[in-house]
Amino acid sequence: MRILSNFLAAAALAFPGVPAIAGETPVFSYASIAADADAGDPEATATLGWMYETGEGVVRDPTRAAELYRAAAAKDDAFAQWRMGVMIDEGKMAGSHEDAVLLFRKAAAQKLAGAMASLGVMHARGAGVERDYEAAMRYYQAAARMGSAHGLEGMGVLYANGQGVQRDMGEALAHWLVAASAGDADAAALLIQFMPASGTPEAAPIFARASTIADAYGVGEGEGPQSAGLQR
Repeated sequence: MRILSNFLAAAALAFPGVPAIAGETPVFSYASIAADADAGDPEATATLGWMYETGEGVVRDPTRAAELYRAAAAKDDAFAQWRMGVMIDEGKMAGSHEDAVLLFRKAAAQKLAGAMASLGVMHARGAGVERDYEAAMRYYQAAARMGSAHGLEGMGVLYANGQGVQRDMGEALAHWLVAASAGDADAAALLIQFMPASGTPEAAPIFARASTIADAYGVGEGEGPQSAGLQR
């Protein structure tokens, strides 16, 4: 199977005893990024915001992260717009759900996969927009095609809950398996809770369907979908 190694990585998260496959963590130089941000580069400013949001290379400081995201978003940086929208939606920055949706739309218009997935979330929740599961599915699918594992995870949630589609746990698990193989922690947690034991008759068709989904969305081709985490 072309993406067997990715499935094994997902299975390692869901089933103890399967060896995990380690990924690489990007390394950033605070000094060079801060210098570029001070010079007014919006991408560097947004990246510096990400560092403060996550504590990557600096002491975690959400307030400073928000300041940097706001500055970069004002210069139309899509990543900053997305992250600022997430911080608003999570209550870490002042603003309404409608404000968050507007920022997500601006970032999505620039083809940012994470923002597309976030729009799917907002439509599924009815936060800042009317609840619309069909729209949520469309945004999740678009996000997945653009490289968002969280888009695949969101599609699985819709199938698991029967929201806008017929309830189908096999389809949900297959989507979560692909999402987890691409690094989505939420999907991995759902696999731990719901996935049948590896090697059982119930698991076999889920793995087969996951392979089809992975082929459809290009998981395992080139870099493949990235996780829904904080990625430039």
